[in-house]
Amino acid sequence: MFLWTFGLGLYNYIWPLYLRDLQASPSDVGLVFSIGFLAAAVSMIPGGVLANKYELKALLIIGWVMSIPPPLMYYFARTWTDVIPGIVLFQVSAFNIPAFNAYIVGAADNSKSASNFGITWASAPLGIVFSPLVGSVLLNWIPVRSIFILTFVIFSISTIVLFFMKPQPPLESDARSPRLELPRSRREGSLLLYLAGAALAWSVVSPFIPLYFQDALSIGPSIILLLGALQSLGAAIFAILLGRRADTRSQGRTMALGLLLSATGLIGIVLTRNLLLAFPMVFLIGSARSPSLIAYSILSTVRKGASRAGQYGFYLTMESLGFVFGSYLGGLLYTLTPISIFYATSTSFVALAVLAWLSFRNKAESSPLRQRG
Repeated sequence: MFLWTFGLGLYNYIWPLYLRDLQASPSDVGLVFSIGFLAAAVSMIPGGVLANKYELKALLIIGWVMSIPPPLMYYFARTWTDVIPGIVLFQVSAFNIPAFNAYIVGAADNSKSASNFGITWASAPLGIVFSPLVGSVLLNWIPVRSIFILTFVIFSISTIVLFFMKPQPPLESDARSPRLELPRSRREGSLLLYLAGAALAWSVVSPFIPLYFQDALSIGPSIILLLGALQSLGAAIFAILLGRRADTRSQGRTMALGLLLSATGLIGIVLTRNLLLAFPMVFLIGSARSPSLIAYSILSTVRKGASRAGQYGFYLTMESLGFVFGSYLGGLLYTLTPISIFYATSTSFVALAVLAWLSFRNKAESSPLRQRG
């Protein structure tokens, strides 16, 4: 995960700027993100079905292999529409996320599920901490387009590394489970509402933060990459700290804390409009996705007898649809008034914090099935 996200981080935070260089408007940028997230949404339920029936390591490798060609497709793009086939393939490769989450569940200590998810997923933003620093330096000598070649190489190496992972075959009980694990309780319904709502709220603002820095603060790509590295550092630190806190204290309050910290950072960006103050603000923004990792850990234990991956397929589909609508909406809002996206997401985060605090104050009993698995 670290190596793969290192390659992603070389361009991730300036991806909207690259699309703008390809003559994309803010609404076009939102459309590109929406198309990609829709491709990911379509892949989640089949990914959950496959994760219940087949060896998890093999599914992870297949997904990693699928992510290798897109950087080359971006390199050869000449207009923003040319990147669409690549972004679709890239996002469809996320079909193995249910398998990835199931792999964590199968290898984890059930009593520390939140910290296990936090630590494992923290390797993703941790990889993007260092690579933007490298990308910022490289942009002094090479154009953004050439960065994609280096990403292609790193994605290839990270795929080879997966072959050394320990195999994890599916559980017999998972193979007999329903293909879709739909919500059956109030707690599960709240989880679904939270995951979809958090995805929608976050994607309203996240694709457009680099554009705002360039438009409102006249910041260049190299500095934007540095800010992105600091945001990823915040994401890694908050994923670990909040995950550990959720294992020992109220999960709902911990999720609310992460959301409120991120909302503070977003509002701070708009109110200060200052480059130096932007650095601590983007660090706080990094906490935005940490509560969703806690939600994943709750999902892994919320129902007795549920398959490890069946739930993730459906819930991640709904979450991805939140990303679809949020990024498209964000593009429209940014075109009208750029600061509106910051207020919209911050307000939504406050509402989601209340939902999390009320819905997940008490821990659900762990599933005996997972304790045996």
